[in-house]
Amino acid sequence: MSTPRIDGGLGTRWRSWVAVLRLLWRFQRDVSRRKTFRGTLQRSNLLLDHYERRSPVVGTLIFIHGMSVLGREDPRVVHLAEALAAAGYRVLIPDFPSIRALEIRRQQPDEVLSQLETLAADRQLVPGVFLLMAVSFSGVFALRAACSKRLAPRVCGLCLIGGYYDVGAVSSFLIRANRSDPYGRLLVLRSYYREVEPQGVAFHRVLDRCISENIEQKNSWSADQALDRSDPVEGWVYRMLTDPVEREGLEEKVTRAFGEGWHGYRSKLDFVYRDTPVFLIHGRDDRVIPAGESKRLARRLADQKIPAYLCITRFLSHGDSAIRLGQWPELVRLLRGFAWFFQSGTRVKREAPGTGGG
Repeated sequence: MSTPRIDGGLGTRWRSWVAVLRLLWRFQRDVSRRKTFRGTLQRSNLLLDHYERRSPVVGTLIFIHGMSVLGREDPRVVHLAEALAAAGYRVLIPDFPSIRALEIRRQQPDEVLSQLETLAADRQLVPGVFLLMAVSFSGVFALRAACSKRLAPRVCGLCLIGGYYDVGAVSSFLIRANRSDPYGRLLVLRSYYREVEPQGVAFHRVLDRCISENIEQKNSWSADQALDRSDPVEGWVYRMLTDPVEREGLEEKVTRAFGEGWHGYRSKLDFVYRDTPVFLIHGRDDRVIPAGESKRLARRLADQKIPAYLCITRFLSHGDSAIRLGQWPELVRLLRGFAWFFQSGTRVKREAPGTGGG
């Protein structure tokens, strides 16, 4: 796929590359935070973190955190936010309690959209158009914002890190594929049996324990060591995690749920403005959401004539990152993508009268 181009003057391109180099410098080094303001604000019923360097900003970026119990306080999120602030952006990270609680539920997509509208309505924090960045499953909420008549006039670009196009294919991968990360499988399992087919306290206690241990142990966690197969409840959870027949049955149930009650998690690409650029970053070896999902999303965006820049990189797994300067071809491709993304934020100037999200 050819890289789409957003035309701009030499000054615009130069400022975008300056922002990229500042981003890289801050991301690679533990630079003192004295030049970056960080504060926590309360707006209506919305709690958010605010990052900004102590000099004029070049734009506003709203970040939707992923399914992590630490939410906006996750060290990886904080590190990226500080780097983006060093690049010249006012970075706003709302707290999304249901995402932090690792939930998939019917009301969540509308709740997140409403929270974004509340934030965008604050003209002191978000005076004009803004960039929207999201990670993992939260990428679908950014896509929905570009389809919202209330928010779309304010959104001048999207960046999805480890996002997806087909949630059914992702759930199938998490449930059926042996190479998938058990963490994602556990989240889907818990959400389904909490909302669609509610189970007892003992069942959810086992799942919550497995999720907590998985977060702590990361790649070393295994169902064989974590679960006692002689216990009725733990044995049932073990079979759903490991037995091919049980997993096939669970896949059918979850697929049905995403077509019915959880339909808000299906990707929408009916953008209000087809010139809204989308920067897609995906880890080549992602075991939660396969990199092929961003490739599929890039193709669908191209079909819709929506400008997109796709970067599949070894620098990411799923949420973790490590930029190695020795891998310069991949680094150049990633930096070009960020330059393209930042440039899009300076080129798209639209804002329909009276659209503040409130």
